[in-house]
Amino acid sequence: MKTQAAEAGPGETASASAPAPAPAPAAGVAAVPAAASATPNLSPVVVRPPAPGTYQPLRSPVGLGLAAVILLGVVAVTDIVAALAAFNIRRVVTAMSDGGFLAVGQEDADFADMMMAGASGAQLLALLATVPVFIVWFHRVRANAGLFAPDRFTRGTGWAIGGWFVPIAFLWIPRGVAAETWRASRTDPHAPDDHERATLLNVWWGLFVAAWIATRFADRRYERAESLHEIVSAADFVVLACLLDVVAAVVAALFVHRLTRMQHAKALRGAGNPV
Repeated sequence: MKTQAAEAGPGETASASAPAPAPAPAAGVAAVPAAASATPNLSPVVVRPPAPGTYQPLRSPVGLGLAAVILLGVVAVTDIVAALAAFNIRRVVTAMSDGGFLAVGQEDADFADMMMAGASGAQLLALLATVPVFIVWFHRVRANAGLFAPDRFTRGTGWAIGGWFVPIAFLWIPRGVAAETWRASRTDPHAPDDHERATLLNVWWGLFVAAWIATRFADRRYERAESLHEIVSAADFVVLACLLDVVAAVVAALFVHRLTRMQHAKALRGAGNPV
């Protein structure tokens, strides 16, 4: 029995085994590939999220700044109390020196000692509460300033914390970090230094160093005092050191408020990465 392919003629066999050829294009018309008529093979666009660490938003220093200002006010109050206690010690000892030990009652002398010890303890507690908050605020404003103008810094962000714990060098390293932070937080970070001068910063730092030296000197003098005359002289130094520390704390609070306000206003204008 013959198959259809065998029964068919030569022309019919060719047409059954292969598809019909496409018609020839007309003269003057270029041939169009068959794939062009189908849907183009478009590669999908892959949107990848940014790599970790490439986006650092600003963090508001307002809350920390307010807490630091309040605590610095507490420090100033305890310094005033300590100055009054030292002045009272001076009064009692002077009375003993002029009229003898019987010129002052035992209760008055005990109260003077108790007041001095209580004031010193209050100063220590206020300092322990203020230092961590101030340093965290200091690190926050340094990190924000690095987003405002990263080219204005010579030290990394970590120095805003570590600089306070370097022996002796803590008397100038934090000041350098603060100066660079102040410049970067100005309206124009690249303006000359006379643009938004850092007078408040310089006054605060000068008072801070002077108060630190005066306090160390007065404390040692008071601890080593033995005679009545030495106690009176040491009490005078304690009073002066406390009053100097009061002024330093007040100016530090003004510095915190000013720098916080500068960064807050700069963030509202859209400088740096969005909050």
